[in-house]
Amino acid sequence: MTILSNEKPIVLVCAADDNYSMAIASATRSVIANFQSEHKLVLYIIDGGISKLNKQRIIKNLKSEEVSINWLKPRNQHLENAQISSTITIAAYYRLLIPQLLPKQFNKAIYIDSDVIVQGNIERLWNIDIGEYYLLAAQDMGAPYVSSARGLMNYQYLGISPESKYFNSGVLVMNLKKWREDKIFEEAIEYLRINKQSVRWHDQDVLNAILAGKWGELEPRWNQMPYLFQYSSWQDSPFTEDVFNQLINNPDIIHFSTRDKPWYNNCNHPSKDLFFQYLDNSIWSTWSAEQAVKKERQRQMHFLHNIYHMVKQRIKSLVQSIIKN
Repeated sequence: MTILSNEKPIVLVCAADDNYSMAIASATRSVIANFQSEHKLVLYIIDGGISKLNKQRIIKNLKSEEVSINWLKPRNQHLENAQISSTITIAAYYRLLIPQLLPKQFNKAIYIDSDVIVQGNIERLWNIDIGEYYLLAAQDMGAPYVSSARGLMNYQYLGISPESKYFNSGVLVMNLKKWREDKIFEEAIEYLRINKQSVRWHDQDVLNAILAGKWGELEPRWNQMPYLFQYSSWQDSPFTEDVFNQLINNPDIIHFSTRDKPWYNNCNHPSKDLFFQYLDNSIWSTWSAEQAVKKERQRQMHFLHNIYHMVKQRIKSLVQSIIKN
């Protein structure tokens, strides 16, 4: 792709709820630690319920007074048809809101998931020509095509060619101007409403469905995924020897895209330790224990909630039985 001259400023967007507060701290710190530019970096974080304490930790962990954090509050009512689960919350869809939430003065933004480590200078990513594409992204290493087993479930119904590439939404360069002009956000929300049962990989499925053939491909170095390590050598992979070696040894962005997250004790990812290099242990030493207490409290509340509704239903049934008799 053509490299353009620098633009001001460089806009970076992340999103997280409180469960990913430590992860987003590591991700943003890795960006700052490897950022080299004459231009300003503007950081926005879409706040899906990050506690005041963890916000303070994220800011302190940045170790930089030159980068200010702007907190954005999402409007969840737009995502009422979003498919969520016990492990994937509504925050997974927040990147769809970026063109709506960011100031209109910004026509472009880089988005990164909170479970990434940035080793390269994102100025180089920013300077890639986005042209008339709605976004730039890397082909998904676990689902290279919409017709892959982990690809788009309803690609045939949508009339998308099985050879159409399927991208990972964890690292995006977004053409905000074009999104706004062509109302892509509105199209995404409508797609969610109509196709909710066909959405398996959340916002990623939505974007691949509505932007098929309308996105530009980033080099895989900008989104190394764990599926890469399933190949014993470059000959077994879909990559050339040079690309494979770079992906293994020197990727610009490492994405912990599977459930095997580095902050879990059973994580076997080869770059697990790198994640912790960008965290100040004096800041985050008690985070895991706090999260465990929080999850136990949520579990108990969920249990009591179920008991309440069960008792309520039984009382209702008993009352109806008495009335009938």
